[in-house]
Amino acid sequence: MQKRQILINAIMSVVQIIVMSGVLFILYRFLLNIIGVEQLGIWSLVLATTSVSNIANLGLSGSVVKFVAKYIAREEHEKVSRVIQTAAISIALFIGIAVLIGYPVIKWILGLVIPDKNLSLAISILPYTVVSLWIMTITSVFQAGLDGNQRIYLRNILLMGGSILYFLLAIIITPLHGLIGLAYAQIIQNITVLLFSWILLKRYIPLPIIPYQWDKGVFKEIVGYSINFQVISITQMLCDPITKALLSKFGGLSIVGYYEMANRMILQFRALIVSANQVIVPAIADLQEKTPEKIRSAYLTSYRLVFYFAVPLFSLIIICTPLISELWIGHYEKIFVIFAILLSIGWLLNTLSAPAYFSNLGIGTLRWNVMSHIVISVLNIGLGFLLGIFYDGIGIVAAWTISLALGSSVIHISYHLTHKITLLELLPQASRKILVLCLVGIFFSFLIQNRFNHNVNGLLFNGLIIFIFSIIIFFSLWLHPVQRQLMRWIRNELLNRKAEA
Repeated sequence: MQKRQILINAIMSVVQIIVMSGVLFILYRFLLNIIGVEQLGIWSLVLATTSVSNIANLGLSGSVVKFVAKYIAREEHEKVSRVIQTAAISIALFIGIAVLIGYPVIKWILGLVIPDKNLSLAISILPYTVVSLWIMTITSVFQAGLDGNQRIYLRNILLMGGSILYFLLAIIITPLHGLIGLAYAQIIQNITVLLFSWILLKRYIPLPIIPYQWDKGVFKEIVGYSINFQVISITQMLCDPITKALLSKFGGLSIVGYYEMANRMILQFRALIVSANQVIVPAIADLQEKTPEKIRSAYLTSYRLVFYFAVPLFSLIIICTPLISELWIGHYEKIFVIFAILLSIGWLLNTLSAPAYFSNLGIGTLRWNVMSHIVISVLNIGLGFLLGIFYDGIGIVAAWTISLALGSSVIHISYHLTHKITLLELLPQASRKILVLCLVGIFFSFLIQNRFNHNVNGLLFNGLIIFIFSIIIFFSLWLHPVQRQLMRWIRNELLNRKAEA
């Protein structure tokens, strides 16, 4: 049953990302035409700066997944209810207080990184983004409850519905009210997702109509675990605002807008793999309670699957960036292409650390996860200032890429050493051929593009290169032993389900 639940959750996670990626592509193309890249940069900066208030989260929403899975495994359902209610009430209070205290500070920070001519517009949307953040953090507790109950597919359905609602509201309201219309759309979306998250969670966990039970003992337990989560949250939240602030200072708002588009695009593709892999957190927590000796095997299977999918996917993204620029922005935008390539490299190496990261979450040992985020944050600040001075926006994004790659390596290298897994497993033997083919394919693709692209139709030429690369990689993936193992697993689970029906 657990394998089938993991399969359903993983498939729905992939479907959710595909839907949200399609919505994001159309929405950003629409926003470029309606509000322009500078206002898109303002929106990105305000959201990033406001997110710093999420420090008051204390990492509680991340802890909910672990403790809900733990107490469900022990069949202590009343304890599950108290975990969710305690976390929701605590986060609502902490974030609310943090927002009230931090509001003047956020305004001051925006004044430092946004030009005077654009500052009034940024300040006008700030109250809406703050309220939206408060609602979203409360929602994260209820969605974490669904995850811990291994109902991740329901959370995915909610996110898809919320994304589509946001898109529809944005295309209706933004032409009438400009950037502030986008803020209206986000608040309506977040309220809707909050209500439906709570309603769905009540179907599986005994919860009151409104959370009111705050348990001191439960709070101490989840806070004790979430301290490490809090450090992770702080370092994560500081990275994006700092990177965008440096880009605004050294490159301008247009550069921030193109960075936002490139980064969101890469993160959407990355989420195809990471969201599917994230379903192992409650599964590992369950194994930790019942059969901990199986965790090592579960990790290796997860890592080999991630490597099998991640290397070809990010290689394809790199090759596709010129075509994506033509289709999404409307022309070849060199800075967008450079940002997308650099970010693809950094996020690929980060993605390969995901199985170890999520395994640590499930086991409850977060030391190396915390250390990784600290390394990323410190390197990003230091290298960002240094390379930004000499190389402007490209230097800042290169600094972020280097920081992300080096910091992420801390997680999977430490995991292998701690669990006595050879480091050679970081390059699975069966996937080394795919890695070589991808590197060679990227090299020759850019060589051909730089030499011949200016003499032919850019869209057709880039499309042909992508098609040839995809065919070569497809056959390599199809002949790979992981593909046969994956198909056998899916087939067995589907046959078992039919037999039970």
